[in-house]
Amino acid sequence: MQTKEIAIIGGGIAGLTLAVSLRNTRFKCHIFEKSTEFKEIDASISLFPNALRVLRQLGVLKDVMDIASGITKIIMKTDQGKILGQTEPRYQLPAMSMHRADLHAILVKHANATFYSDHELESFQNTPDGKVNVSFKNGVFKVFDAMIGADGIHSVVRQNIIGDGKPIFRGYSIWCGIAESNAGVGYTSESYGKGERFGIIPISKSQCGWWATKNEKFMADDEPEGTKQKLQRLFGSWHDPIPELISKTGKIFKTSLSDRIPVRGWSRGNCTLLGDAAHPTTPNLGQGGCLAIEGAYILGEIIRKYGITDTVFQRYESLHFIHAKNIVQDSRKLGKVGQLENSIAVYVRNKILSLTPSSFTLKVVDKYFLYDVTTMKL
Repeated sequence: MQTKEIAIIGGGIAGLTLAVSLRNTRFKCHIFEKSTEFKEIDASISLFPNALRVLRQLGVLKDVMDIASGITKIIMKTDQGKILGQTEPRYQLPAMSMHRADLHAILVKHANATFYSDHELESFQNTPDGKVNVSFKNGVFKVFDAMIGADGIHSVVRQNIIGDGKPIFRGYSIWCGIAESNAGVGYTSESYGKGERFGIIPISKSQCGWWATKNEKFMADDEPEGTKQKLQRLFGSWHDPIPELISKTGKIFKTSLSDRIPVRGWSRGNCTLLGDAAHPTTPNLGQGGCLAIEGAYILGEIIRKYGITDTVFQRYESLHFIHAKNIVQDSRKLGKVGQLENSIAVYVRNKILSLTPSSFTLKVVDKYFLYDVTTMKL
C-alpha cells in the first residue's frame, strides 16, 4: 500500500510515542522540533500502571524498567515531616519514576521516524485534495498527508484549530530539579505547608527528582536573590532531606502552572492535537505524561487500523476526551487543596488527610491506574 507521510510538530513524549506506535507501518513519521536539539528538561516523570501498559504493548517496557525506579509507597507529610497518610500501590504493573531525558531517549531509539531540529512551525493549511501544507520559520515548506500538533501547552497548532487564547494561570509557580541523593529510594512523598508544597520522587539509587510549589504572581521573578537562594529561604526549615536536595541541585527549572478548560474540536481536516496541545494539565496527579502516552497510543492504533481521514481524528477525540477532561479537572481541584494557605483551611486539610484510610486513597487512584487503553474497542 502507498506510504503516507505524517508531520508531528513537537519532539516531546506525546509525539515520540505516536511515532513508536506507527513504526513498521505504511505511515512514515517526520518529527519537527523548534529547538536546536532533541532533549528534555532536568526533571522527573511518573509512569503509573496505565502508562506502563501502553509501553508494554509498544515493546519498550523492558528498556524503561531497566532504568526507572520503583515506587512502593506514596507518603503525605507536613512541612515538619509528620506523616499524614501513606499508601502502597499494588497493581499487576508497578508505579515507576525516571528522568524525563531517559524516557525521551528510549522513545527516540524506538521511533522509526525522521527527525528535524530547528524547525519552528510558522503556518499550515489543509488542501482540497486532503493534504496539509506546512511552513516553518526557517523557510522550509513541506506537504504531508496529515499533521499532528504535539507542540505543548503553548501550541501554535491549537491556536490555529481552536483559537482559545493563552493557557490559564492557576495561581502558583513550580520549581523542579534533579539532585544526587538516595534519600527517597523506594517511595515518593508530598509535604504540605501554607500555600507551599514539596515533592520528592526517586529516579535511581543515587538520584532524586523533586518539585516545589508556591502561591505567587504569574511569572514571578526569583531575582535579586536568585532561584536557589529563594528556595532555601522558603524551604530551608522544612524536614530532611528537602534542604539537602535543593542545595545539591544544579539546574532548576521554573514555570507558572497553567492548564486549559477542556474543550472539544481538536481536529481540522487532516490535522489534530495530541498531548499537552490537546489537554494540558497541572501535574498534581502525576498523570500528564501518562495521559500523553495514552492519547498517542489511541491515535496511533486508529490510524494504523483505519488510515488517515478527518473522521478518524474525530474518533480519536471521542475516545480520549472524557478521560483527559477528568484528569485535567481532578488535577486542578487537587492543586487547589494542596495550595491552601489559610491556617484554618490548612489545619482541616491536614486533619482530613490524617484520618483518610489508605484503602480509600487507593480506590481513588484506581480510577487512573486501572484505566487501560490497550483493551479499548477502537
